[in-house]
Amino acid sequence: MAWKKQRDELLSTVLEMDRLGLVSGTSGNASVRLEKAADPNAFLITPAALPYPTMTPGQLVPVNGAMEPLEGDGVPSSESLLHLAIYRARADVRAVMHTHSVYASALAVAGRPLPPIVDELVVYVGGQVEVAEYGFPGTEALARAGVEALGDRRAVLLRHHGMFAVADTAKEALRVCALVERVAHIFICAEAIGGAREVPAASFEAERRMYLERAGLT
Repeated sequence: MAWKKQRDELLSTVLEMDRLGLVSGTSGNASVRLEKAADPNAFLITPAALPYPTMTPGQLVPVNGAMEPLEGDGVPSSESLLHLAIYRARADVRAVMHTHSVYASALAVAGRPLPPIVDELVVYVGGQVEVAEYGFPGTEALARAGVEALGDRRAVLLRHHGMFAVADTAKEALRVCALVERVAHIFICAEAIGGAREVPAASFEAERRMYLERAGLT
C-alpha cells in the first residue's frame, strides 16, 4: 500500500475531527497533497459515504490532478473538485479539511462572514473568514467560489454548507477548523449581548503581516 505514512496521518486526523464533533455521520472530508507523486496536484482524500469510526487507511483514495484514482477502486469524496481547485491555486497548501461544525455552519447559512474579533483569527487564519457564493455541492461552481473567497487565508465559509480550512499538515488544518468553530461561537454569543468588536486596525495590520510571513506569502 503506497503512501502509508500519509494514510495513517490523515486517518488519525479525521478520526479526531469526528471525535471533536466537527462533522456528523459521513459529512465532511479531508485530504493531503501526495508526496513524491508525478503529478504535483495529486492528493489523498477521504472516501465518499463511509463513516469515520470504521474507516481504514486502505480506504483513503489517492487521485491525480485529472481526478483519476492512482491506486485501488475507492470512490473519492464528492467534494474532491474543491480540494483539487485549492491545491492548484495555492502551492503553499499541503492539506485541506471540510467540516460541518454548528456555529461556523450557522454563519454560512446566514451569509455572515466571521470578522477578526480575536487575535488568533488574524495570526493563524489571516483575518476575516469570508463567505463563498453558493455553489451546488460537488460542482466546479462551488470549487471556483470557494477558492475565490479563500484568497490567501486559511479558512472560508461555504454558503448554506459549512467551512473549509487549509494548512501545511492535516493536523494543522484540523486546528484551524477547531479555531474557526470556537471563534464563530464567541462571535454569535457576543452579537447576542450587544455586538462583537473587531481587533483594532493597527493590531490587525501587524498581525496580518505576521501571518503572511509565517505562511511564506510575502
